[in-house]
Amino acid sequence: MHKRKFEPIVELAPLPSLSREVFIPKDVVHPFKQKGLSTENSTSTLAASLPYPSPQKKVRTIIRPAVREPRKRPRATPHSKVATQESAESTVTYEDTVGDWFGAGADSTEDVFGGAELASVASTSQSNGYGAIQGSEEDLLHYVDAVQSACVGFTLLHRRLFVVEGWDKVKRQGTNQWFHFEASSTTSAESLVCRCSHGAFICFHKRYYMAYGSYDFTTNDEPTDGPCPRIILFDIEKLDMNGDRAFYRFSVAKAQDSLGLYTRSVVTHEGSDRGDGIWKCSKRDGNNCIHVLAARKYMRREDADETGENTNEGAVADGGFNICECAFSSDIPKSNHSIRAISHLPILPPRWSMLPNEHEMYQRPLALKCPPILLKLGDNASCACRDGSRAYYDPSLPSVTRECNVYTVSQGFRVTVELQSCPKCPVESRRYIGPDLRELGVFNYNNSALFSHELLNEYIIAFTGSETPMEAWVRHITYRYMETAESIPFVAGGLFRAAWFAYARLLALEGDKHCPMCGTHPDNIIWDGVSISFGRKHVNGDLEPPTLTSDNSAERPSKPCASQQWLSDGNKRKELRDWIERGGLNSVKPGKNKDEEKEVVAALKRVEMVPELQQWLTLQNDDLGAIFNARLGWDVVDEDGGKWRPQREYVALFRVLCAEESAMQTLNRSALKTLEKFVAKPCLETAKDMIAIPALYRILEREQFREGGYSQQTLGVCKWMLKRGNEVLAKLLSLNGTLPPGLETCSSEASSTKTEIREWEKTGCFYGLPQIRERPKYPGISHDGKADVAKDMAGCRKFYEQYSQKRLTGGIMACWCSHSICYGFHCIPVGEGRNDVFSALITRWPKAPKRVVYDFACALGPYCLTREPEFFADTQFVIDGFHSEGHSKCSPSAFLKTYADVDPTLAAINSSAGECGNSGLSRIRKSVSYMVQSRAIVYTWVFLSIWNRFQIQKLYKKVAALQ
Repeated sequence: MHKRKFEPIVELAPLPSLSREVFIPKDVVHPFKQKGLSTENSTSTLAASLPYPSPQKKVRTIIRPAVREPRKRPRATPHSKVATQESAESTVTYEDTVGDWFGAGADSTEDVFGGAELASVASTSQSNGYGAIQGSEEDLLHYVDAVQSACVGFTLLHRRLFVVEGWDKVKRQGTNQWFHFEASSTTSAESLVCRCSHGAFICFHKRYYMAYGSYDFTTNDEPTDGPCPRIILFDIEKLDMNGDRAFYRFSVAKAQDSLGLYTRSVVTHEGSDRGDGIWKCSKRDGNNCIHVLAARKYMRREDADETGENTNEGAVADGGFNICECAFSSDIPKSNHSIRAISHLPILPPRWSMLPNEHEMYQRPLALKCPPILLKLGDNASCACRDGSRAYYDPSLPSVTRECNVYTVSQGFRVTVELQSCPKCPVESRRYIGPDLRELGVFNYNNSALFSHELLNEYIIAFTGSETPMEAWVRHITYRYMETAESIPFVAGGLFRAAWFAYARLLALEGDKHCPMCGTHPDNIIWDGVSISFGRKHVNGDLEPPTLTSDNSAERPSKPCASQQWLSDGNKRKELRDWIERGGLNSVKPGKNKDEEKEVVAALKRVEMVPELQQWLTLQNDDLGAIFNARLGWDVVDEDGGKWRPQREYVALFRVLCAEESAMQTLNRSALKTLEKFVAKPCLETAKDMIAIPALYRILEREQFREGGYSQQTLGVCKWMLKRGNEVLAKLLSLNGTLPPGLETCSSEASSTKTEIREWEKTGCFYGLPQIRERPKYPGISHDGKADVAKDMAGCRKFYEQYSQKRLTGGIMACWCSHSICYGFHCIPVGEGRNDVFSALITRWPKAPKRVVYDFACALGPYCLTREPEFFADTQFVIDGFHSEGHSKCSPSAFLKTYADVDPTLAAINSSAGECGNSGLSRIRKSVSYMVQSRAIVYTWVFLSIWNRFQIQKLYKKVAALQ
């Protein structure tokens, strides 16, 4: 039998007592064997690296050079013991019976190791009177970059209670394991308690808080007031586009009367918001854990205690709080760490998206294939300082070199970069001035992670061409990197996401918000509300759609104008409309329907209505009653079969006249002038211009070519319509007959303080046209400026079926020309409505367009004319064919198809509306729904710019083909 050799015993002499008790390891893996180091003088080296023992006892530390068995996860402690241990002090002295190297405590099931080797702490530690320091200075800089780039979690829960994500310093990314962290009012190491696996020492979390706590977390950053909630929902990651499945993270305390750090656990849930799915607790396995039960009841909004019995006191639902709902409110300062990068010069759009008339502002570099030896500082080198400004390179000051990673399309390189300490930022922030590197085709994000322009443009190709979420694309590039053996691993999704958005902000995507054929102010514009929405919880106080008013907004005298319909009697209008829709004078054939008796009664009733309707129409106008009798009365009923056969042109006219809409829908001011010319001289020449009034044009065309001339009744109806239209227009103009005032400045985006964050990035309102007016106020109109959140708007039964009004914002309102080129967009905070289109037009168009195409044009027209009749008097509001279904009460005059039937040039408008809003923007719907406000705005802006560039390129190719 082989005899095992005894290991040498090293006995450490007692040291003077320290101000804080420390953990004492009992059984240690040989650190030099693990690290591949020499074992010479190992005894003294190890003694210097180990934590100091207590002076009250001698400790025998055994060094075993033999390979130790792999560490196993600690067995779950009985729940009753956990409760006892959790009430202990934050720092525990472990005697010989305890062998926890990290000193995490008996409840260390929360502190699952984050991937770093145990010996790394000892090998990099320093004695500072408190404990060992985790990682080197360079490791800390990588962690700082990750936190400030929102790539790793450091979340404030309540007052000084945080939840932090573990950090793998080797991979330089988060571990997706979360721990609790608590700080007092100071930032000294002694006052910080971290529950991570390195929390017994000065871990990365403590080091970050000591350096940046006073900057990033002020007393005003508290998400809640009062006592700390027992249950805090601090993170939600959607797993599908509809939001039915998500990954939830909770911080849960043991009980309502025990809310301290050591009673808390991180609970995760994968499933629906009803609590169905997979639950896990970081302290204890199984679904019967007290933390899981509490979190599940909170999600289900159950007022029950831990035993499952209903109670009115201490209800679980009342002890929870969702900080995701307020984490982005306007009361909490937002950090611009992840928005601004070291690179700051404008960058050319991708080569394949350049416009024919676009000039390159600098010589475009070749794709980066080989790593440069040294990335040197230059005249444009700068630091993205914490105060929002920039500090630039000073050749007279010393510089340092540091390793960084450069990521290209196929592989990554380790490169040396020259840096200079920033003179403006605080010394403890460890920020450096770095090179811009635009001339090399490299984007310097944070002096540690640098990306080639080619790589970042690769994602633009992907997501603008098809639906490509960023995480899926990052996985694709990660696998591509694996094909190159010598390449360093690709970055995690969080870091790439932060870098790409910082890069996208610098793209010079200008000059692509105008159509080369339609010009700056197109005659025909299409407005389309698309459900490209982000979570309402991410909306902050910076979001400013054009619907907002200010103290400087002009107050206008407009008031609602009643009786704008062609026929004033509403009851009679409904009777005439029902009479036409239900068959007029059609007879009932026997044996065709089970309800034959009811149909016979209904037909007899319609017969009795004819004299009454004719008399009423005659009172409005003699020719109107006569044409009803001649074209829709008994004269068009077959004598043999009793079939009612009216000409469809006259039926369409009476549908227009009895509709529940303003006369201005059929005859705007321009159309009234055309009708006036025809009435003055009714001939074929003047009748050609009547295509602006399809209801009359069709009748005139029929009578001219089939009956040999215009009937007196038709001419009489034309005169009556001209008179009635002028009456309605005059009534509207009498209430407000002046144009809205303009701004003194050309654009509201002008600011005395120039910052790198453009105004539209914050407001979510981007148009190629500058703002020339503020949205006026209309005190005489009740509920003016409110969003149209009702499903039944202005009597029209067309629902907002495409928009999610439960958890997301109202989407975006985009403006297009007839060539599918977007002129701008703005984010809708709550719900799409008429006010969005009205406000965008009134604030940016010097003159109203000739034709506005919109889903709810039937309601938009009266809305605009009531407020600004002079501005919109010549505008025609129509519904495109793509959105026409569901408008059951709208007359033919409200549909673009009616006008396109007599004017073929309008057919292109009808088809492009559906193409713009659906086949285009729907590609980014899923990705945007996961984003915060600022990123959703930039993402949409980039997509629309690339979309426009493709459309403009197509137009140039068509023009070139004609030459």
